[in-house]
Amino acid sequence: MALCCLLFAACKNDDDFVAPAFLHIDAIDLIPPESNAITLEDGFYTSDIVACYVTLHYPGASSLEKLGLFQLPFTVPVLNDGPIDYIEIYPAVRQSGSSSKLPFYTFYKPIKIDKLSFDLDGTHYTDTLFTRSGDTLKLDTLHTTYNITLNDNPVYELFEPTSSSIMFDSVTWVKHAPDEARSGQGYAFVHVPDTLDRVPFAINYDFYITDSRRAVYLELDSRSDIPFEIYMEAAYTSGGATDIQRVMVINPSTEWRHIYVNLGRTWNYFNYQIPFRLSFAALNVYGQTGDIRIDNVRVLSTSITN
Repeated sequence: MALCCLLFAACKNDDDFVAPAFLHIDAIDLIPPESNAITLEDGFYTSDIVACYVTLHYPGASSLEKLGLFQLPFTVPVLNDGPIDYIEIYPAVRQSGSSSKLPFYTFYKPIKIDKLSFDLDGTHYTDTLFTRSGDTLKLDTLHTTYNITLNDNPVYELFEPTSSSIMFDSVTWVKHAPDEARSGQGYAFVHVPDTLDRVPFAINYDFYITDSRRAVYLELDSRSDIPFEIYMEAAYTSGGATDIQRVMVINPSTEWRHIYVNLGRTWNYFNYQIPFRLSFAALNVYGQTGDIRIDNVRVLSTSITN
């Protein structure tokens, strides 16, 4: 009897069923801002945005609808057949190399879409943003940029002979190798012979970030035959002795990859003392020679907004 009731209810509701619309996004790229760029060097805008949070606002609604977190590319159903005021998209990244941690990256600007743009026969048109039942709203590849300014005091080394002064100790600066660099002309090179267990190198810079409420990240591109470690050097108390704590290990990769390293937890371990330094160590764990290539290094801090 219960089964018959369920079947009857399902058949009755079929007449009221409205197919969902769909939202599709291919990818999100990082690009320079339209004005007041910190630098126009390509290396400052390398990225690996692997997911995003999506919210929608409908006409007359009192709040946003949070669709959720989706790994790129994706197609997601939207229970709406009609206009949308705007869509907000928050880029997310792998924090410290972990695919299980995909926070909104506060250093990237959220993307707000409130109209459709398209070209027809060479003429540019705009239209109201909407979704239709059964159809797919294709947003293709979207673009964001850094949500930082010069007032945030970004520190970066792009290893470009036209714009950089080397900040690293104990690395070889390869200046004219565009086929080997992640972007541009140059990169940092560290060779580890099979006779050494580890080869240290460091950023020759003191970081003075005085507000403990700020998010602090290290970004870099790396390609390596062997693993290498990242360390923070600081004191636990003002005027105290300097200690060294490991932040994370970067595993080998035959392809260039972009890494986002959250420095906040280790800085918290040091009670947010200043200054702090960052150092590295190439690890010869297999008793074999190996090489490490690093490009487009930047240390960023900004107020935590999300």
